[in-house]
Amino acid sequence: MPDIVEDEILRRVWKLGNALVKYRNESLKDQDLTSVQAEVISFILKNEDKAEINLLDVQKHLALTHPTVIGIAKRLEEKSFIKREQSKTDARYTSLKLTKKGLEFRNVLSKKAAENEEILLQGMKDDERKEFNRLLGIALKNMTEKRE
Repeated sequence: MPDIVEDEILRRVWKLGNALVKYRNESLKDQDLTSVQAEVISFILKNEDKAEINLLDVQKHLALTHPTVIGIAKRLEEKSFIKREQSKTDARYTSLKLTKKGLEFRNVLSKKAAENEEILLQGMKDDERKEFNRLLGIALKNMTEKRE
């Protein structure tokens, strides 16, 4: 890649990630949620078919530390989006269940995700959007496999 400064791609990805989180935080202010809190709710919603979702599942999915996930879960419980319970299958784990408020948040999440994606991809043609998504998938896979 002779035309690209050595760390330009990494800086752009970093800046893009920060910009996405900042925008998402701003768009969720009216819900009194942060981007990462919304991501936890989204993860639980996407895994509704599982018998239980526990803190370790969230920790692995979001690549966060255990204390961070405990704090996020505590704040979500205080805001009445989830309830934490001892796991029915293994007493060492805390199970996360969505409350009625958490379940109702599905519609807000869908709307916000569509808005954020449209802003991110504006100005790209359909084939560019597909290629961008494909390349992001490869990059994410590469980074995920390196961590594990």
